[in-house]
Amino acid sequence: MVSFSQQTATPAAVSPASKSTRSTDQKFLPLVVVAAVILVVGGVYYFFFRGRGTKIASGEYHAVFLTNNQVYFGRIAKSNDREVVLKDVYYLLIRQPAQVQGQSPETTPGAQPQGPKFELRHLGDREPHGPVDEMRINRDQILFIEPLREDGMVVRGIQRYKEQQQQQ
Repeated sequence: MVSFSQQTATPAAVSPASKSTRSTDQKFLPLVVVAAVILVVGGVYYFFFRGRGTKIASGEYHAVFLTNNQVYFGRIAKSNDREVVLKDVYYLLIRQPAQVQGQSPETTPGAQPQGPKFELRHLGDREPHGPVDEMRINRDQILFIEPLREDGMVVRGIQRYKEQQQQQ
């Protein structure tokens, strides 16, 4: 038969070195917790709220330059971190002058070199698919956005277009 004797457990002696390690760890614990909270709050802000603080005046005309080298002009109706919504949209149509075969400004005496001609077009007027006068542009496709001056050529062209439309 096996007999068990009752033994009392005595706590092991704690060395002074392990006491100082524990107290040092406990001193840094609040600092580690604060750093972790700051990282979590910063991460939440970065992923959910970035880009929302940038305000773009919606009453003015802007030029929106895209990654595919197209430029659209219009009034920004809505802007967030995913898209920009343009209304009253215009774009430039570039027409190259036709040249008669065998003739060029260099070979024809008295001929003036002609550059491309720009025509401001209103979105939805002449396109065969008949788009509505609104564009939703993915932010990833936008290089930059510029506000346009009221006395600039594009805004004056838009004003002339609107005046002609009212007269018709």
